[in-house]
Amino acid sequence: MAHHSTTFPPWCRKRTLLVVVLAALAASACDDAPPTVRRAEADAPAVPAYAAFDYAQLRGMHPTSAAAALAFLDTLSAEQRAEAVFDFDDERRSRWSNLPPSMFLDRNGVALGDLAAIQVEAAHRFLATALSANGYAMVMAVVGAEDQLAEGSFAGGLLWSSGNYWLAFFGDPAGDTPWGWQFGGHHLAINMTVTDGRSYLSPTFVGIEPAQYVGAAGLVAPFSAHLAGGIALIDALDEAQRGEALAETRPRELATGAGKDGFVPAVEGSAVGGWHPALQQQLLDLVALWTGMMPAESAAARLAEVRADLGETYFAWHGDATAADGIYYRVHGPRLIVEFSTQGQVSAEGGHYHSIHRDPTNEYGSFLRGVPPRAPAATG
Repeated sequence: MAHHSTTFPPWCRKRTLLVVVLAALAASACDDAPPTVRRAEADAPAVPAYAAFDYAQLRGMHPTSAAAALAFLDTLSAEQRAEAVFDFDDERRSRWSNLPPSMFLDRNGVALGDLAAIQVEAAHRFLATALSANGYAMVMAVVGAEDQLAEGSFAGGLLWSSGNYWLAFFGDPAGDTPWGWQFGGHHLAINMTVTDGRSYLSPTFVGIEPAQYVGAAGLVAPFSAHLAGGIALIDALDEAQRGEALAETRPRELATGAGKDGFVPAVEGSAVGGWHPALQQQLLDLVALWTGMMPAESAAARLAEVRADLGETYFAWHGDATAADGIYYRVHGPRLIVEFSTQGQVSAEGGHYHSIHRDPTNEYGSFLRGVPPRAPAATG
């Protein structure tokens, strides 16, 4: 696994005790929980993290994400395959959450913790092929954070475990029509659509707690650039632009998070079209932290769309520029919503971040099939 070794502002707040206790009680009461939930028992080992792949070798094995998907599916039993594969337009595709498994039991696909070692390795090969190196590293950092949480006293009740992440496919990777895949669990929901060799990353939630930790390869702090980049951008604006960008209120978590499909918040913030080109590039570099999770050609195509829409794009910010009390920012254009939120203060006690990337015109590949965006779905 490729970790980011870098200095990082201290990580933020403790969990609210009431939420943790209620969740633990609810989980302990659900002894008949669906079999798709793998409980983080003491004798259930964490799913091993894989080292960074040699991408030249990886492409030699699976030149496309479709090939890697088929290779993974070939390792599954008939029963597992039935759990992992859905129709492209199946309504379950919009059923995802960033909540812990104990709070959202009914996930799509097969859990990593329920797979044999050879199947887990094939799943990792697929993820590494379908994502960029940075995207795969980000996903593995989020998954690795679960094992940090699993060391806490409430781990059993909340089911924190790197085994509790699910992989599902929508449509046929072997066909010539769009297909999609979903990988997620606590703090993660990758929703990717693939057609004609291009990937579309919407909607995709990426969060983490703890925001930094020490892994086998050193310090893991995958959101350091997201936090520092946002602070650098608000600092770079002149007084008038900064005044326009400042938002009086912020959402409790994210305005367009889980269960908010089809919702587009009111436009607010500073108009990016009037910025100096250097500032516009700074904003594009910030957005690229999300779009760059896709393979290079798809990421470049997506960023070109964002650049073309800069005249209709706005940047909103809430919080002190030092981030001492936590921050929130949103980049909002006709085909883009990016949100980043620190869930509480940035302090020496911990860190908890949420973020999302959406293209409201093409969620779950809807534009590719002439399907209108979905209405908001319940998250359970």
